Amino acid sequence: MPKSEIVDIHDYNLNIRRYVDNTPDPEPEDVQAHLIGGIPEVEIAARADDFAKFGVDTATLFKPERPAYLAFREPIDAKSAIKSTLEADSAVLGTLARHHDALESWWTVARDDFAKLQHASNGGKKMPEVRYELLTTLKAKLVPLDVLDEFKSAGVFVNWWQQIRFDLKTIVSTGWHHSLIPDDYVIAEFFQAEADAIEALEATIAEAQGELAEAVETAQEVSGYEPDEDQKVSAAVIKKALKALIDDLKDSAGDSARKELKNLTDQDKAIKAIEKRIRNARATLKEKAAELEFKLELKRLGSGEFKAGTQALIAQANDRLAGLDPKKKADKKTITALHKDKESLNVRLARTDAVLKAIGGRISEAHARRLILEKIYDIALAELDRYLNAEKRVLVRAAENLWEKYATAANELEEQRATTLTTMGDLLKGLRYLA
Repeated sequence: MPKSEIVDIHDYNLNIRRYVDNTPDPEPEDVQAHLIGGIPEVEIAARADDFAKFGVDTATLFKPERPAYLAFREPIDAKSAIKSTLEADSAVLGTLARHHDALESWWTVARDDFAKLQHASNGGKKMPEVRYELLTTLKAKLVPLDVLDEFKSAGVFVNWWQQIRFDLKTIVSTGWHHSLIPDDYVIAEFFQAEADAIEALEATIAEAQGELAEAVETAQEVSGYEPDEDQKVSAAVIKKALKALIDDLKDSAGDSARKELKNLTDQDKAIKAIEKRIRNARATLKEKAAELEFKLELKRLGSGEFKAGTQALIAQANDRLAGLDPKKKADKKTITALHKDKESLNVRLARTDAVLKAIGGRISEAHARRLILEKIYDIALAELDRYLNAEKRVLVRAAENLWEKYATAANELEEQRATTLTTMGDLLKGLRYLA
């Protein structure tokens, strides 16, 4: 084979390896730093781009130790402190804020393009037009901020678009339909007071359940109850144990017996009182949750659709009742439940107009449009934050890697080892295992 062909093949193989081999470069290791401590300045400098992306000064984490070597600053006494320090850094927070401002600036124009989608079938902007325009303008906003390059900025857009594409098709075909609005958005806009009341009740129940657990534990100690193996001591179990002890002591004479009886009775009453509070709170919670659901349905459907749907449910119940025999024991329970459902539906039907008026009527198209656009923007913001957090993790991981390699020098490890061996030796001597 001619020499020139051998050279060409060699160069070809080199080029193939350059493009195919994506194995990361070997991690640099500084022997001196491993032995006596310190972080090589050159390794920190090698990460300059990661720090520069977020405008972070390396002095935030590192301080001079000796020529060509730095050390972590005093507040950073554990690897976990690196992440919290960087996340609280004003430069990082400022970088994130600039990206959020850029997205918001982009959205003030982009949302108008979305509004035109509703008329896509009547000469308005078509989806491919809107997509191209939004992608181009978003990249123009994000790329100059020097954290996300063109491809990652495009990734923010593409992942966002994938999540909203079915919403967009609905907007094009049927307009700003209320079904595109999650309940959370409707609740925050119209029923926050009701949601706050439900949340407060849930907190009350959780607190009472904590009190109940403490009361059960106290009652177990007072009664001296010993559970069987693998038995969980619940309120029901301890109440049964208390009742048995109380029944045994009821006819007993003597101050000691009376005192013990009172203690057991007090524990039983305390548990029952807490259980009653929990039952009442749960019943109220169920009522408030049902009322909120009622209001949500009315807000979305309006009087006409809601009444029609409710009357259809009543008709279904009547059809089922017609096929049941009250003389049959198996049907009696179903009949009772259906009558109860009908009663509840009729009550809701009677209240429909008054409640709808109280909540300000059915959600308007303008309100629906605003909430749908708010949801679409929130998805874009979440996607942007996902990409920014990935870049931030690169910076955090780079600093954590330096901690893992150089935070503790070999001589310190040796000193710690010697101290541990000395302590262990003294302990063994104290136990007379060693002379």
